[in-house]
Amino acid sequence: MLIQGSDCNSVYHNTLINDTFPAVLPGADVLTVEKYGIDANLAWVEKSEREDCPASYIQNDSPSQRVEDYQQVLDHLTAQTAYDRVVLLGGSEGAVVANLLASESDVVSQSVALNGGGRWFVEDVLHSMKASIPSEAAYQESAEGFMGFTRHVATSEPFEMNVSGHGYQWWREMLKLDQTAVIAAVDVPVMLVQSEQDLSVSPQLAQEQARELMKAKSNITYQSYAGLDHAFKQADGTSEVDQVVRDIEQWLAKHH
Repeated sequence: MLIQGSDCNSVYHNTLINDTFPAVLPGADVLTVEKYGIDANLAWVEKSEREDCPASYIQNDSPSQRVEDYQQVLDHLTAQTAYDRVVLLGGSEGAVVANLLASESDVVSQSVALNGGGRWFVEDVLHSMKASIPSEAAYQESAEGFMGFTRHVATSEPFEMNVSGHGYQWWREMLKLDQTAVIAAVDVPVMLVQSEQDLSVSPQLAQEQARELMKAKSNITYQSYAGLDHAFKQADGTSEVDQVVRDIEQWLAKHH
């Protein structure tokens, strides 16, 4: 099961997911699930925010909705077919969803989370902001504004909004979610993968999270990649995703 990130795009058009990552488990059936309100008719757009994103997606998208959708499809498929194992692999927001699903499902065999960041989403957002805002003064101003926004979401009743391509329910859940607690609730083998030059989430906080988890849990594997960004590319744009795929394939073979 390959779980896409946070963008408003149809997974049907995601070539990285459909053409590259199935190689982590050769010969397996591959399952992808569209996000709420999205189908293959939605054209692929690289930028994170777009004007034609379906309103139903903005209103209903959230980690819990995605987990519910995946679980519904899993229940349907596993009732018909006796699969040898069910493996999850998610990237970015998809990593968070994979962790949540692995913590709740009783049919998952192994789970792989790619560049899912640390314990608290707000800290990953601040890391991303600091990486993209060159002036310290400008960063402090933007950080204060963002923290004010998070307090407003945390203390308000549901209201209509679209911030960075996401609605109220998505922001509310992401800001409350304790990813360390989620992963600690997973009993099957988990591989946490993190690029060390990731500007979207904090590599340092991801490493700290993994270190704390591995003190108490023997089912956690942490794999980091020096010099790679959120998309597993080097500074010159060279992709190392094939190496990441090979490493995951080896880990899955070892933990079968």
